[in-house]
Amino acid sequence: MAVGSITPRTTLQQSGNTLLRNLQNTQYELFKAEQQVQTGKQINNPSDSPGRISTLNALNQQIEDRDQFVSNLSFADGLLAFADQSLGSAADILIDAQATASSQIGVGSDADTRNAMANVVDEQLAGLIESANRQFNGVSLFGGNNGSASGEDLFVSFLGGVRYTGGDSSLNLDVGASRSQALNSNGIDAFGALSSRVQGSVDLDPQATDGVRLDDIDGALGRGFRPASVQINVDGTTAVVDLTSADTLGDVATRINDAIDAIDNTAGSLAVSGTGFTLTANAGNTISIADLNTGTAAEDLGIDALSASGAAVAGNDLRVRLDDQTNLADLSATIDLASGLSVTQGLTTQTIDFSAATTIQDLQNAVAEADLGIRLEINADGSGLDLISEVSGIELAVGENGGTTAADLGIATYGAATRLSDFRDGLGIETVTGDDLAFTLHDGTTFSVDITGVLNIGDLVTTIQTAADAATAAPGDLTVALAATGTGLTFTDSTAGASDFVIANAGLSDAANQLGIAGNAGAAATLNSTDEATVKVDSAFTRLADLAAALRADDELGITLAGGQVEESLDGVINARALIGVEARRVNDLLDRSADMDIADRQLRSLIEDADLTEVISQYTQLQTQLSASLQVGSLSNQLSLLDFLR
Repeated sequence: MAVGSITPRTTLQQSGNTLLRNLQNTQYELFKAEQQVQTGKQINNPSDSPGRISTLNALNQQIEDRDQFVSNLSFADGLLAFADQSLGSAADILIDAQATASSQIGVGSDADTRNAMANVVDEQLAGLIESANRQFNGVSLFGGNNGSASGEDLFVSFLGGVRYTGGDSSLNLDVGASRSQALNSNGIDAFGALSSRVQGSVDLDPQATDGVRLDDIDGALGRGFRPASVQINVDGTTAVVDLTSADTLGDVATRINDAIDAIDNTAGSLAVSGTGFTLTANAGNTISIADLNTGTAAEDLGIDALSASGAAVAGNDLRVRLDDQTNLADLSATIDLASGLSVTQGLTTQTIDFSAATTIQDLQNAVAEADLGIRLEINADGSGLDLISEVSGIELAVGENGGTTAADLGIATYGAATRLSDFRDGLGIETVTGDDLAFTLHDGTTFSVDITGVLNIGDLVTTIQTAADAATAAPGDLTVALAATGTGLTFTDSTAGASDFVIANAGLSDAANQLGIAGNAGAAATLNSTDEATVKVDSAFTRLADLAAALRADDELGITLAGGQVEESLDGVINARALIGVEARRVNDLLDRSADMDIADRQLRSLIEDADLTEVISQYTQLQTQLSASLQVGSLSNQLSLLDFLR
């Protein structure tokens, strides 16, 4: 042994610890290998590979979400297929009805045969209703976004017609990635089940108030309100006012006034009034408001560059839109709420009372509570009200109840704005060259009226009144006005004599009949017209009902017209079926794309997660050999004695 050298020695305890540690490591690796063989996965615990586990979790979530989307799409695929089949059945019914109408026109048709065929059309109508009410797993095929009421028919018999209680748009289904898929159709697209002919003719013009929400204004530029900060200038001192979180017009006024007061609380103020804002600067003060940089908040609020010096200055009109909470007292238009509406739906006439109404919603609730199958809606631009009829196959008339309520709201079906082209279910009034209407009064006065070019009831009244005033001894001998109660026109003959009071067609014209004003009042002073401008829902159900009625009345012209309208309804069903086909194709494309993406995701997951069994088994064998060798070495080490170290 060299002098100064040290030979290291390992104690028995150290050797044993090292051997034990190696054995434990080998056994752990064997355990992992056994798990991989048993599960086929190379990652069985988060600690095996934290990075890969994170990726796997994301992949698994993605696959799980896609499985749900595929399930949704498969449901949509089945529903759309059933809807397509049902629309095919509806089309077949309408084709048969059209053939029925054609067969009853011309030679060989008689009243008895036509009456029998009316019963056939009744059955066709019942079949169409059955097709419209079909459901798929509790979802109405044609109920739109109100189509998930399992077991409930959405096309029901009501007041002698067919009422649609479904939604106005289709039901949509979430198919992932912020996308939606039309799940069904609706009664409007498929069958034309609602009428929106009664569109409000009056701009109710709600006024600006503190409580008006900024979301409910079109703004001075017609672009709504775009939140931003504005700058105020009070006698040369400026301040910035943040309007980004303002909710109402009152909020805007409060924030700007707080800023004005912070500079000089005697300078003036901004107030909500009329159609927008009014800026007032007290004597000796000047206040101005402007947008900052590229902001448009002040411009939208009609106060950009608004400046007041010792006076009040009004901003631009904010074009406040109606909402259901709009107070009727805040409308520019004056509305007679005391009289109410006279509404006739089919054979039912009812007065709708608005006397307790204070908001737009109150009006809507009163209409709904009447349960006549009509509803009152705010129109698209928020300026007025539309009346929607939900009942096919019967006639709707909305008029006055002794006041001006229907006219004030702009929802009279027979009013000054009613177009002559809307008469007779859209056929309009046919005029001839020359005069169309002939009048005979009690005193023997006769005159005729040419209504060529007359567009609406208001023009018609003016035209007849002008002709009457020119022909009679004194203005007012004959007066014409809208009926005070209900709908139609009232003609009053104030002359005296032995002649009957008569309104008739002039020459070859049929205009008096078509207008519903033809008649002989005899010795009576008044003659009331019939209402030929009633509203019908332009639906397939209405057309079949019209065809059946024309057959029973042995009305060949009516049969011809109804047959043509059935053809129009058939076109609507065919178009709806085409849209269903487009949606079904889109669903199939999404299913194919989802299947491809699912395969790719599962393959990627397999690459990350699955074990290579050949490699694992080989490693397992090596680890067994290693463990055996370690045990043998350990066994020999444990048999050593002091003599073995002294050798």
